[in-house]
Amino acid sequence: MLDLVTLLLAPAVAAMLALPFGMHLRATADDRQMRAVYLFHRTGEPIAMIAADHAPPFAADQLEPILGTVRDFVETSMPKSQGYDVRSMRFDEEALVAVRGAHVSVCAVFRSPNTSAIRRDLVRFIREFEGRNEGRLQSWEEACHFAGEAADAMSPLIAAS
Repeated sequence: MLDLVTLLLAPAVAAMLALPFGMHLRATADDRQMRAVYLFHRTGEPIAMIAADHAPPFAADQLEPILGTVRDFVETSMPKSQGYDVRSMRFDEEALVAVRGAHVSVCAVFRSPNTSAIRRDLVRFIREFEGRNEGRLQSWEEACHFAGEAADAMSPLIAAS
């Protein structure tokens, strides 16, 4: 009986030891739970918003500091002469990453310890969205014409979570 247990247990132990240590601790894009992505004009007016169907709604006490931070970022940050203004903050389990381009800002609220992947995705979104609509995002009214396009372009950010 002991030989049978040893015979079955030894390969399992060897396989477990062969796996890299800490493999389960690495955060990937699939580990993040995207809650919502917001697009604002530089004036602070909202253009588009998408939210995940699977994410539970925010509790009222969680929502106020998140909205305050988003509002402050959109209204007070200045676009850099080169590159993008990128900020991130944590609210308990929630993370907020915001990227400001020349004409629009995009903010994502999600659960993940890793913000670098979403930063890259948001910078890429701003670069591509402003590039496609160059010269047509000067006013909030003009930018609202592209709300559907913006929502479609933001959808993969939610789908990746």
